[in-house]
Amino acid sequence: MKKLLVTTALAGLMVTGSANAQTTITGELRINYGAAAADQSSTNAKSQRGFGAEQQLNVQTKGKLNVGGIDYAAGFAIENDGEQSTTLFNENTYMDFIMGNTTLSLSRDHIQRSDTDRSNAVLLGYSPNDLNSQSGFSSAGAPTRFQQSPGPQVGQNFSFALLQKTEIGTFSAAYTPTATEVSGIRTTASTQSSNNNSERPGEGNGSAESAYEIGFTGSLGVKGLDVYAFKGQEKLRSGYATKADILNTGIKYTMGDITAGYTFKEYNDASTSTRTENKEHHYGLGYAVNKDVTVALLMADAKGNADTIKEKAKSIQLGYNLGPVGMVAGYGISDNIAGVSTADSKEVFVRFIGAF
Repeated sequence: MKKLLVTTALAGLMVTGSANAQTTITGELRINYGAAAADQSSTNAKSQRGFGAEQQLNVQTKGKLNVGGIDYAAGFAIENDGEQSTTLFNENTYMDFIMGNTTLSLSRDHIQRSDTDRSNAVLLGYSPNDLNSQSGFSSAGAPTRFQQSPGPQVGQNFSFALLQKTEIGTFSAAYTPTATEVSGIRTTASTQSSNNNSERPGEGNGSAESAYEIGFTGSLGVKGLDVYAFKGQEKLRSGYATKADILNTGIKYTMGDITAGYTFKEYNDASTSTRTENKEHHYGLGYAVNKDVTVALLMADAKGNADTIKEKAKSIQLGYNLGPVGMVAGYGISDNIAGVSTADSKEVFVRFIGAF
């Protein structure tokens, strides 16, 4: 009888929810247009143009538990990147238990993390990876060296995470016990591919192991300063020679209308053979013309340990706040894409962002 009562109580909770909960639905729509023109001397790049779009709906709820005065927040996102063929339910899924400045998070793609296009030099939205991925370069085994989701990708897999807010910033520690499908337990496997240009961890790499990541974001108590640092590593996979790991650091400082930023990334994807370490340097400078208009410059280079030349990306970007809609437009130059000297391209781009 006791077991029956417990089961009935849980079923009732799942059906009725909590009277104290506050649920909201928000969303975002992005429409992009880009055109890339390959240099005439380029044999590994092509000219192309076209539209792209992203739609996202966020379902979020928050309230209080009936024990200990603990706050909670939970939610998920439904996101479609272009004409997406994979699941739409793998973004920002979380259940947070909040005790003052301490949060325990059971989540995916939610907490502060390194395995995104995070960069303190990208001031208006178009990253080096965005630019060089738009270039039209495609060659098997030679992807752009600017990666969106490199390393162990802890944040892209379901993890246990602990966050601690302090006066100087927020410290975090996350652990994913496995990224492999487990019978009867719904998880998602992580792709360790040197050509991972998606925020999604991918599907079906059954050899993925547990991984951790520690991090910090904050101002260090200095007005106008924004710094971050993340370090993560995956356990060595069976039959593999090297571990997936990442170091991602950035600093940004705003003084009046001027902002300057720098980012350094060093990472390695799991490999069955030799270590394929990759390093990125990003430099950004922005100027707020007025409250609605900002101009930014971006310069970046990346190099794998087996490359003889650096891949480079440069751009000038204009951001315009149109009230309910934001716009970013610009011009970019990509050189030596994927470390190939004959892969150069020039790009123009515009992105409209609407929130609701």
